Amino acid sequence: MNIVYGTLILHANLQYAEIPKSEIPNVVNRSYIPVISELIDKPKVQVAFNFTGVTLEILSNEYHEVIDLLKEGIKKKKFELTGCGYSHPILPLLPTNDIKKQIEYNEAVLKDVLNYKPTGFWLPELAYDPTLPKILKEYGYSYIFIDDDLYCNSEELKNIANPYNYLRPNLEAFISEFLKTKSLVKKFFQFIKIKKEILDRCKKQDFYPVELKGVGDTITGIRAPRAWFVLTYSALMNYPTININTIKKMLSYQKNKNGLIVLYAMDLEFFGYRSYIDGHLVDHKDLGNMLSKLAKNDEFKLILPSDYLQKFKPKKIGYMRTGSWAPYGSLDIWTKDEDNKKLERLCEDVRMYLNHLPPSEEKEKIWKLLLLAENSDGRGWDPIPERRLDCFSYVVKALNRAKKVYEYTIL
Repeated sequence: MNIVYGTLILHANLQYAEIPKSEIPNVVNRSYIPVISELIDKPKVQVAFNFTGVTLEILSNEYHEVIDLLKEGIKKKKFELTGCGYSHPILPLLPTNDIKKQIEYNEAVLKDVLNYKPTGFWLPELAYDPTLPKILKEYGYSYIFIDDDLYCNSEELKNIANPYNYLRPNLEAFISEFLKTKSLVKKFFQFIKIKKEILDRCKKQDFYPVELKGVGDTITGIRAPRAWFVLTYSALMNYPTININTIKKMLSYQKNKNGLIVLYAMDLEFFGYRSYIDGHLVDHKDLGNMLSKLAKNDEFKLILPSDYLQKFKPKKIGYMRTGSWAPYGSLDIWTKDEDNKKLERLCEDVRMYLNHLPPSEEKEKIWKLLLLAENSDGRGWDPIPERRLDCFSYVVKALNRAKKVYEYTIL
C-alpha cells in the first residue's frame, strides 16, 4: 500500500504582535487548552508544536495546565516539540553571538519546564540564511521547517535586485491582494485565481525533504508550503467548493512520492481565538474532527517529523537564499520601518557594551533584556503599540544597565 505521510506544526507565541498582554488568559483558555486537549484524545493523530521560550515561561508560571497537557502528549508520543529562538527573533538579522544566546536560552527553558531536548527547529517567520545550518547542527538540531516558496525561488538562483528576473510570488502575496480588495466582483475573481494557484501547487509539487547546503554544514529542510496551509484552513472554514474531500483529492496526487505533506504550519492562536481570514473562527473541534477523518484513511498517516525522517532521508542537496515566508521572501517587514531602525541602533549599543563586559550574573540579565528586545512580533507585520513599546523598554533597560556595569567594571 502506498502511504501518503502528513504532519502539522502549531506555533504558539504569547508575545503575539496583534494581541495585548491582557488577552493572554483568553488565548490560553480559548485556544491552547482546548486544542491541546482535543489532539491528545484523537486516535492516530500526532502533531508537532513550537512554543517559544518566553511563552513556556509564562505558561509555567501562570497556566500550568498547559504544561501538564504538553507533558502528557509527549509521554504518549502524540506530540513533538521543536526548538526556536527564545523570544522569536528574525535570526538572519542577528549577530552570531545573539543567535547562539537565543538558542541557548530557549533550550534552557525547554529543559527546565518540560525536561525536553528537541531535534527539530522552528525558524521564526521561517527566516533563514546559509550560516544557520552549521550553528543549528552545533546545538544538535537535525532538521528545520523551511518556506517552500523561498526554496523554490532559490533552486535557480536569481538576483532579486535584478529587475529582469521573475520570482514566483508566494501565496501570502495573493492573499494580501485578496484581503485589500473591496469590490465583491473583483474579490470573486481573485478567489478563483487563488484557488487555482493553491490546487496546482498542492497537486504538482514534490514535497520530499531536502538537505540544505550552508556554510560549513548541511541540515535537513522539511518543506512547508503555504498552499497546503491555506487549503487546510479554507476546508476547516467550509469555504465555497473547498472541503475535506478537496484535501483528500489533493493528497491522492502525492501517492508514490513519499514526501511529507505539511498540512498546517502556522499559529496555534488561529484555532479558537482569532481568525486567519475573513473573520471566520475555526475552533479545536473543527481541527480535531478533520484530522480524525483524515486519519481513518488507510492510505494516509499523520506522523511526527522526526519519525518520518527515520524512514525517509533527503535525496537531494539544495541551496536556499536568505529570506522568510513574508511576501516575496523579503525581510523588509522587520527592517524598513523607522522604529525598527531605531531599535536596531539601540541594540547595537547594548552589544557594544556586552562585548567589553566580563562574565557575571548581571551581564546575563542584560543579555536576557536584549534577547527580549529582539522579538520579531514587536517589529514586524502590524504590532499594536504595546508590543512595539515592549521592545523599546527592554532595550533601553538593557542599555542603562550595561552602561552602569561598564562604568563600574571597566572605568
